[in-house]
Amino acid sequence: MKNTILVVDDEKDICDFFKDFLTEENYRVLIALNGEEGIEIVRKEKPDLVLLDIKMPGMDGIEVLEQMKSIHPEIQVIMVTAYGSLKTAREAMKLGAYDYITKPFDLKFIRQVIKDALSEGK
Repeated sequence: MKNTILVVDDEKDICDFFKDFLTEENYRVLIALNGEEGIEIVRKEKPDLVLLDIKMPGMDGIEVLEQMKSIHPEIQVIMVTAYGSLKTAREAMKLGAYDYITKPFDLKFIRQVIKDALSEGK
């Protein structure tokens, strides 16, 4: 059975990029354009992994991470941001994020982080 990955990012281009890339990698991909929508999808679909943007209007990625972990504690969450800061990375890791990747993306690196996160989540 295919693993399901949820991409939560307010930038549609980023969502489309990940959807194309991850579909080619043989994952089932779900998209949410904001944190609230992402939380709803986690509640209903229980995806295996979430790629979660940190900077979003409304609810930011750290808040979304906390709620997702309370709904589905085993879920693997990889934080994604263009604004990498050590403080935010530490906070995300403390809250249970698996890893933290920054834009621009290195596809080989992302592929490996996702594979590692999914195998650790089993």
